[in-house]
Amino acid sequence: SLNRLSDNILSTSFPKILEDEYSKLKSISIDYGVMEKSEKVFIIRSHFGWNDVGAWDEVYNIKEKDPDGNVRQGMTITHHSKNCLIINDLKIVAAVGVEDLLIINTENGLLICKKGEAQKVKDVVDYLRRKGMDQYL
Repeated sequence: SLNRLSDNILSTSFPKILEDEYSKLKSISIDYGVMEKSEKVFIIRSHFGWNDVGAWDEVYNIKEKDPDGNVRQGMTITHHSKNCLIINDLKIVAAVGVEDLLIINTENGLLICKKGEAQKVKDVVDYLRRKGMDQYL
């Protein structure tokens, strides 16, 4: 994959090639895929903020919140709701009287999850893959 990307980096078709090559890669962490297999690893000391935004809870943590602790993106309404993350790409989403929820609404699906449970979403992803329902991922 890296050779093909390197060979085509200046090509107008690079975005498509990148998408094709990326879809072929295994979904593994950089720790496992690179760091654990490397014999020579170097560290450079630096001072900058870092957040591993690998889960919806982290998205909530880094975003600006309203006075009720909600993070809202897209057409959303909250009423007596607190500490929720609501990301909506489609029709309006109203959250009424709920707390500590992750509500992610996209054209492929709707996720409603209690904050702190987002790591379990990978179980749902695995289930969808086993059932051949990749169009929802």
